[in-house]
Amino acid sequence: MIRKSIRRLAISTCALLAFALSAAAQDAGQVLRVSVGYNTLKNSTSMSAEKRAEVERLGKLAQQASAAKNYGEALKHYYHAITLMRGSEWTPARALSMALTMRLDRAVVEPSDKVRVEIGQLFSLDEKPGDNLVANFTLNSSNGAVLKVLKTVEGAPPDFSAKPFVTEVVLPEVEDGKYRLTVAFKSDPDDDEAATKYAAIFIGRGITAAVEAAKDRLAKTEAKLKAGKDEHLLAALHSAAYRIRLVDLASSGEVNIERLNFKGEIAEANSLLDSLDAGKNPFEARRGDLKKAYLSQVDNTLQPYRLYVPTTYDGTKAFPLVIALHGMGGDENSYFDSYQRGAFMIEAENRGYIVACPKGRQPASMYVGPAERDVMDVIAEVRRDYKIDPDRIYMTGHSMGGYGTWSIAMNHPDVFAALAPVAGGGNPLGMANIAHIPQLVVHGDNDKTVPVERSRVMVEAAKKHGTEIKYIEIPGGDHVSVAARTFKDVFDWFDSHKRKRPAAKAATNK
Repeated sequence: MIRKSIRRLAISTCALLAFALSAAAQDAGQVLRVSVGYNTLKNSTSMSAEKRAEVERLGKLAQQASAAKNYGEALKHYYHAITLMRGSEWTPARALSMALTMRLDRAVVEPSDKVRVEIGQLFSLDEKPGDNLVANFTLNSSNGAVLKVLKTVEGAPPDFSAKPFVTEVVLPEVEDGKYRLTVAFKSDPDDDEAATKYAAIFIGRGITAAVEAAKDRLAKTEAKLKAGKDEHLLAALHSAAYRIRLVDLASSGEVNIERLNFKGEIAEANSLLDSLDAGKNPFEARRGDLKKAYLSQVDNTLQPYRLYVPTTYDGTKAFPLVIALHGMGGDENSYFDSYQRGAFMIEAENRGYIVACPKGRQPASMYVGPAERDVMDVIAEVRRDYKIDPDRIYMTGHSMGGYGTWSIAMNHPDVFAALAPVAGGGNPLGMANIAHIPQLVVHGDNDKTVPVERSRVMVEAAKKHGTEIKYIEIPGGDHVSVAARTFKDVFDWFDSHKRKRPAAKAATNK
């Protein structure tokens, strides 16, 4: 059962990754994400010796291409291997499906709107599906069912790597909701197999006017607050601005349309602006699950984070803060919406902890560079807005978040009272920097995504430096399930530790 769950997770992850990639953003981070899916499948899929040899050969070719910064070729080899592991044949049509990218000039639109569609290609094909293709554009439901044929184009070129294929489609009159704009390429209309790609869209009546009105109102409120020089209210304004900005982010592919309620986000933005126009901080009295954003000084962009404030917080005493870092492919919502549907927040409410989950920039950022800065900026944001005990700031994270927990602490060794990396890893040479920080480490010995050895080597390094450490290695534990089942252990660990200074640790060892 566990193996099937891992396989389903890896397959669905790979499918999402294939959809999310764009020709303008071929970089090492994307290849890293796909390589994780490749390795997870390879480690958890039964296959013949012949197939395994081919899968490993393709993996080596992908690594070589990535090392040469030929990321498109690396993706091709990884996708080829993944297709074989899923029991399918690497046909020209399937190869083209994996290579295709699809961009819309707008992804949040109204019925009868005209949308510009640009089809590109991530990598060149070893074999083209035909000399000329027929492109069939359809509007599909969110589960993929065809609702209406929008346009058919004959004589489309078989290769879009050098020059994108551009056309326009007119959207039909349909009910407000989320849909898929889908293209299917065939070399012959009678072919059973097609190369397909889709882009998620939201069609809603009045959404354009609502967004423009919200933008105008935001500008007026911002001017008013700047004139009043109220920094706390200006900081709260960023959360309204980010909600309004979501429509533009959706069109650029930076957020997942299928997870958003655009009309609800605009309504919430207007509610926040109501409070700000009245001179009140809209978050001051709110408790529970909060969606916030701040203006990053790195690049002047709005960066989201999710916050949980327990109902017992009243501002009269300092509360502990937990920073929770999501895994690869996740975002600021992962700890809230996944892991047994918010079990981490239930534990935080019962224990009296404020929890902050940064987005950390790109899904495969590994929490380095600007992503690390985002984490530290979120800590500063929360400390400005809430009364936080400086000796009780903690950090935990799962998978990539486990890596980030260790690496960020190593670069900021005076901030955290205790750490709890789960199914992660890191650089054992950096453990000397955080020898004074108590650490709870969790890993499953059947982890097919991040091998258990990654945590074992970190634990051994910590012990050599005299670190207070507790290691929970779960027999049979896979990559995913070990996280939620140890939330109680994580909070128990945090409950029992306050910040130690490096000097204090050194004095204790004398």
